[in-house]
Amino acid sequence: MAKRRAIHHRIFEVTATLFVIAVVATLRSVFAPAADETIPNVAAPIGVLLQGLQARFPLWSAAIWCSTLFLAGLNAGRYGVKYSLYPAYTLMSIPLLGAVAATITVSGDYLVTSAATILTLLAVKYIVRCIMRTGSYGDLSLSMLCFGALPLVFAPAAVVYAAMPLLVLAVKAKWRDWTVAVVSLAFPLFACCYVSWFRGEEFLAPALLLCESVTEPSGYAFLRTLNPAGLALIGVILTMAFCAVSLIISDRYSLKVKSRAAMRFNALLALLLCGLFFLPSGTATIFALVAVPASILMPLIFVRMGTGFTELLYRLLLLCAAANIAVMGM
Repeated sequence: MAKRRAIHHRIFEVTATLFVIAVVATLRSVFAPAADETIPNVAAPIGVLLQGLQARFPLWSAAIWCSTLFLAGLNAGRYGVKYSLYPAYTLMSIPLLGAVAATITVSGDYLVTSAATILTLLAVKYIVRCIMRTGSYGDLSLSMLCFGALPLVFAPAAVVYAAMPLLVLAVKAKWRDWTVAVVSLAFPLFACCYVSWFRGEEFLAPALLLCESVTEPSGYAFLRTLNPAGLALIGVILTMAFCAVSLIISDRYSLKVKSRAAMRFNALLALLLCGLFFLPSGTATIFALVAVPASILMPLIFVRMGTGFTELLYRLLLLCAAANIAVMGM
């Protein structure tokens, strides 16, 4: 059997790759944005405040997005090692998050995308820690609080209010866990409604705004911005994701019981977030959200599948990402 090379797992290489992706993709989106990348996100209670702030400080907003992308990738890689998600040591979450979030297309709504990415990353962190380590209601509650706050920043994510209780049942089947999850999920919206009522507005004004925004057309078209390199890049990412899911389903020895539960949650979450593209209010921000669970899921193939095949996929990923950025920058 050929000896597995560990170059993809060295901290310097993966960190440098993420840094280059974050800087180059951000510069490309600032100086040569595609038409659909300039489409703003629909109104959300907190999102409109961030959009107003970006209007005053556009360059600083782009710098914040670049920093958020870099730090999110580092933390995604750290979570996999810290919570022993994989059968072997791997840091491939670091470059994969950057590749999925920023090399296909980047939303020009930098602050909204940054805040939504941070909330999704924290939510995944706490649910993984709950499954892998503590099993506490506190971590479950913190995760659901982050998921509940996400639609207040990015309105299309309001579907999590209906779908997240079902996802929790996939990993936490006890009714007490489910009750904690539902209450914590609804609390951010309830708090926002209370603040609205305290300011003299209707109590349900934020909730009604979310309902209107979810069905409001943003003008974003998923396929309009993509070129052949972008389509190839998406194909490589989907191949890696499908391979990881197939390992979870078919190979009972690929993961421990708790790791399998965490991966199952991330796979379902990635599928849910991909579904946001079918909403009329969807924008390029969705790529950043999908990148979080996808970057936790896909590294499994690097420790459970053949080195030649996974290295080929990784090199194709970087090649297609570079080609897509170059074509979009022309």
